[in-house]
Amino acid sequence: MRWLGPLVSVSLFALPACDLLTPKIDADLAGGLVESILTKEGLEPTSVSCPDNQKAEKGNVFECTADVKGVEVHFSMEVMDDKGTVYATPRDHTLVVERVEPEIAADLEAQGHSVGKVDCHGDVWVAIKGAEVSCDVTDEAGTEYLWTATFTDDDGGHEHSLQKK
Repeated sequence: MRWLGPLVSVSLFALPACDLLTPKIDADLAGGLVESILTKEGLEPTSVSCPDNQKAEKGNVFECTADVKGVEVHFSMEVMDDKGTVYATPRDHTLVVERVEPEIAADLEAQGHSVGKVDCHGDVWVAIKGAEVSCDVTDEAGTEYLWTATFTDDDGGHEHSLQKK
């Protein structure tokens, strides 16, 4: 499984025309940083929102939110220096669902069957302790199953089961 990972930094310093004495972070550039991180992970955000008028002062922390196929993914953005260098850290562990399909196939194969079709009702899961996600699974003979996972922590650990419908 591959998780949305590392810290990324870039200088996002901008001087707005109306406030030359207070350097600000360019919200569009901050959003572009978030989009770049998600794209490298194989996720295509439909929108990214970062607040305007964030001061380019060391220690300033703000949050950007991306929508990835209906799932909100949050990023903590921290200004590291007065030059506007920003570290973007995913607040949520995000899992691309297709990367779980080998685990689902292994569960079905343990019952002596092979996968015909898997439908996980979306492409992205956000790992939140206690959250439950499920997939409809059909084996090669057309028998239907429900694969269910419950996150045991916010880092993506989970318990799962496969039950015949």
